[in-house]
Amino acid sequence: MNDHHQPHVSDLNTLPSEATRRGQDCEAQVQQALSRHRESVLPAILERHEHRQVRAHQAAELALGFEHRRQAIAMALESRLQSIREACNHVLVTGKTHLRQQRIEYFGEVYRQLEQRMNNLTDDYLAEADRRYARLQTIQNEHLRRREQQRQEKAADDFLDTMDQLMDEFRSIISEHVDHRASI
Repeated sequence: MNDHHQPHVSDLNTLPSEATRRGQDCEAQVQQALSRHRESVLPAILERHEHRQVRAHQAAELALGFEHRRQAIAMALESRLQSIREACNHVLVTGKTHLRQQRIEYFGEVYRQLEQRMNNLTDDYLAEADRRYARLQTIQNEHLRRREQQRQEKAADDFLDTMDQLMDEFRSIISEHVDHRASI
């Protein structure tokens, strides 16, 4: 083998500067080829192999540049999209937390007020029903007393069933949701 191509141990210390020099030599050769390629049509005819090589490398560099640009744009867009996702998730979580807290407080207070009001209505109704039941004892006719007792029992059942139904309907409001099908 040729001694000129094999680095000696003593040459290892100068390898970085040698690599730099060789890189500069290669860059100079590429610049010369590019200059000849740009300056006239004659080298394209006379040195076809070099001309094709320059064009092939320019096309490869252009493709590499576009690929680099496409990847950079894709990363930038993905970063923006991730940032938007994070912001939306933050708004969603904090908004839900705030709304649920308000909902609990609101429904708790309304439920308490509703229960108090219904208890008052029931107490008033029962006091009135007791008076009507006491009045039954004053009705002399057995048939009329039995019919009035049946009517009062039905009215009491209807009233209490209605109160239960109203409370059930109020409680079911808590489970209602807005339909959130996305239309994209």
